[in-house]
Amino acid sequence: MRINEIELTEFTYELESVGTAGANQVHQVYDPENTLEPTGLILTVRTADGTEGHYRSITYGELMRTHVEIAAENLLLGRDPLERESIWQDVWRTFRHTDHFGLGPIDVALWDLAGRHYGESVSKLLGGWRTELPAYASTFFMDSAPDGLNSPEAYADFAEDCLARGYPGFKIHGYPEGDVETDVAICRAVADRVGDEMDLMLDPASGYRTYREALRVGEVLDELGFYWYEDPMADTGQSINASKNLTRKLDTPMLGLEHVRTGPFGRADHMAAEAVELVRADVHQDGGITGAMKIANVAEAFGLDVELHIGGPATLHCMSAIRNSNYFEHSLVHPQGVDWMNQQGFVESPERLTSEGTITVPDGPGLGVEIDWDFVNDRLVDRTVIGR
Repeated sequence: MRINEIELTEFTYELESVGTAGANQVHQVYDPENTLEPTGLILTVRTADGTEGHYRSITYGELMRTHVEIAAENLLLGRDPLERESIWQDVWRTFRHTDHFGLGPIDVALWDLAGRHYGESVSKLLGGWRTELPAYASTFFMDSAPDGLNSPEAYADFAEDCLARGYPGFKIHGYPEGDVETDVAICRAVADRVGDEMDLMLDPASGYRTYREALRVGEVLDELGFYWYEDPMADTGQSINASKNLTRKLDTPMLGLEHVRTGPFGRADHMAAEAVELVRADVHQDGGITGAMKIANVAEAFGLDVELHIGGPATLHCMSAIRNSNYFEHSLVHPQGVDWMNQQGFVESPERLTSEGTITVPDGPGLGVEIDWDFVNDRLVDRTVIGR
């Protein structure tokens, strides 16, 4: 069996009532007067006998497309698609100067293809055993809409609603780009309302500009008993020393490395330096399912937990086979029920919350989901086929 065709399909999502905020307009927020149409990517890897594997992006679809196009001719066509590790190593090495955005889509599509070839779910191929994964509600950033997440009280109300829906955990994305006093007020309001009943997390998304700001917020989280403190400061994504200082000073576990594209190798350096206590991995941006599992194994060897970023079906299958992982990130959620990118592009959403606060791992062949090609074709931007 050999890869004989790579198909790249670009389309747009439609994010109604969503805008952007922050200094560089990178954070998505609720905005009832606006609609965003970000570009998505579907990668299809196809063999001569018609076996296919698919990957559907959530973010960075345009960057991923460029990398996949570079890899297709020299690293994919003519290869045995079941030799995933060999392909992973070749693509990782080839993209060492230009980041690794194309590797995640390639690897996920190959796992999907393998599952369809063997008639087994990716979870089964990974040795997975968990079929229900506890999920936390991961919020949009703070907005200014009258019916939005516009105040500490609004966050507390929403946390209470998420508790009633069954979520065991609630993660706060606070003020875009980080505002210490606003974030502290939000955390206090949420903790006062549901802190005895939910695990609470704060993710400033590397928004705080100084060590003192990050430390100030962390000391409040210690007081409130938060479950984790995630990537608080711009330098903590890169600087082992900055992360180590915060880890040493605070009791709340530090979750880090979401914004670093060094795969298992750079994460091992942070773990060895005791600069992180919980480790982020991302199937989309950290080398696919293979890359995420490598990170999980390194973290397990260090006695640490790995928490998977964003969602999607590949994330569900990975987590089903990882012992040292606690929560599935159900994102992004908002009191007004915004239909975010995770819920679009599939025939049925793979991320439906049960009354027990869990997400069910798909059990069909491969990723166990089907692309909604009617949706994709209605919003088609471009389709490219690379083959021999």
